[in-house]
Amino acid sequence: MDAENAFNLMNRKVALNNIQHTCPAVATYIINSYRNPANLYVSGADAPILSEEGVTQGDNSAMGFYACSMMPLIKQLMLNKELSEEEFQYLKQAWYADDAAAGGKLKDILRWWSKLCESGPTFGYHPKPSKSWIIAKPGYLDEAKRLFPDLNVTDMGHKYLGSYIGTDEGKNMFVEGKVNEWITDIEDISKIAAREPQVAYAAYIYGLSKRWNYVCRTTPNIVTQLKKLEFKIQETFIPALLDRVFSCTEKCRSIFSLPAREGGLSIYDISETSDTEYQNSCKMTASLTNAIFEQAKEYNEDIEKLKDIKTEISQGRINFYKQRRAEIYQDLSDAEKLQLDLASEKGASSWLTSLPLKNFGFLLNKQEFTDAICLRYNLKLKDTAVKCVCGEPNTINHALICKKGGYVSLRHNSLRDRTAEIMRITCKDVSIEPALLPINGAQLPPGSNKADNARLDVAARSVWNPLEKAFFDIRVFHAPAASNRNLKTIPAMYLHHENSKKREYNGRVMQVEKGVFSPLVFSTSGGMGKEAGKVYNRIAQKMAYAKGQKYHDAVSYIRKRLRFDLLKTTVISIRWYRGKPTPAFDPELDDLD
Repeated sequence: MDAENAFNLMNRKVALNNIQHTCPAVATYIINSYRNPANLYVSGADAPILSEEGVTQGDNSAMGFYACSMMPLIKQLMLNKELSEEEFQYLKQAWYADDAAAGGKLKDILRWWSKLCESGPTFGYHPKPSKSWIIAKPGYLDEAKRLFPDLNVTDMGHKYLGSYIGTDEGKNMFVEGKVNEWITDIEDISKIAAREPQVAYAAYIYGLSKRWNYVCRTTPNIVTQLKKLEFKIQETFIPALLDRVFSCTEKCRSIFSLPAREGGLSIYDISETSDTEYQNSCKMTASLTNAIFEQAKEYNEDIEKLKDIKTEISQGRINFYKQRRAEIYQDLSDAEKLQLDLASEKGASSWLTSLPLKNFGFLLNKQEFTDAICLRYNLKLKDTAVKCVCGEPNTINHALICKKGGYVSLRHNSLRDRTAEIMRITCKDVSIEPALLPINGAQLPPGSNKADNARLDVAARSVWNPLEKAFFDIRVFHAPAASNRNLKTIPAMYLHHENSKKREYNGRVMQVEKGVFSPLVFSTSGGMGKEAGKVYNRIAQKMAYAKGQKYHDAVSYIRKRLRFDLLKTTVISIRWYRGKPTPAFDPELDDLD
């Protein structure tokens, strides 16, 4: 059942009186908000109009206020004196805002409907027959039409709160219609992806995909219909994101369907998980479902039980995708395994899960986004030179380690400057490239840097302890480079580079500077070593305390700023100008004076 303009026609005077009894906890706030009419300004009007009825659209408390205002009506409908207790138990009603529903025998629903039409207008609830439906069992259609001549009557079913109630045939038609709508949306967002792939990706992840997630959680056995949607995603949307004219391969699709933290793109194959999502939804709402079925007068959620169920569901999803990743991992080559491991590092995917916010530097243009995806999975780049100016083949791996053009230094300096900028928020005496004190005969460990003009990247006070000076040196390595091939695992690569920095500077900083030293090691794929993680976590703690922020928000902000700096300088090193190649020797030109 639906009502006509329900939120605007609610009897505000009655509702303000009733809320003092239905929900005293918020009554004072609601009364203070609504006791006097609000001014509504209409474009082009000479004077504002007064909002004297209903609830104000856009008010955060509007939904709760409306629900409380309907409680006396709901209770009145259940106190039907014409029904005996035995008859009464078969009638069930459920309300969501102005959407009312009742289930039971036709004659009982007729009494309920008549009472609703009689009492509803007193509360500002005006039932609208043209938008209300009766779903009758097969064989009862004619009787339903006779009893409810003004209502829409069907024995197939009808949509309800975004899902469907009725026969399997009706449900399949409903889902088919939804899938066709979503396919149209996929086509539209694919056109946007051709111009703004990052914006289209964010819209898909945080907006469009939630539409079918909801239907999957409320509608069972729809895998067959969702296959059509999955085909459209694979054949149209993903190629548009990658700026490719050919369809996505099965291997790429299986990787892209993993969560970002597992090395994927979080473009899930919903046909694989729709049944599980429905079962999870049933688990999560079981207590509420029972309360509705039993028509409980009061409903108190068991918060701890719901937390346990939510944790169980979350862990189930994590285990599912870990197992899925392990299955995919077995069929990959060694180089592909390394790429997937790098993409799975903590923080490596933060650029994917960020909204494209220009003010924070999180916005990428079309080429940067598609290049970043290609770097993530070592895919072939479009429109790049066959050979580098240094004479080597211009592969991704070579472009990221080639010293021509100064892009290796640009990558390093960008992280150095960003680290100093972040430290200035909470630390004291922050400096870039501070000169170290002369050794003056101090005995340093073997391998230490003893040069008089030695410098480190960043220094700051009060990072670990009050007024203590801490020094930091940054290194960015490329995991697939030949120099890292002997290091079998990614953690071993980080440890190797951290120890290399420590051998060079740790002894000198501790003995001569009387400070502490931390190497900040990053990979070109976006991960960072343990030492770097501890440093930035410490800065996040201080930032959260100083700014009154949540710790996880501060950590997320720092990691994203660093990740986007690293990503952009990595992409730049592939595309930007490296100088003209050295011309070959020409004996005829060489003879000219």
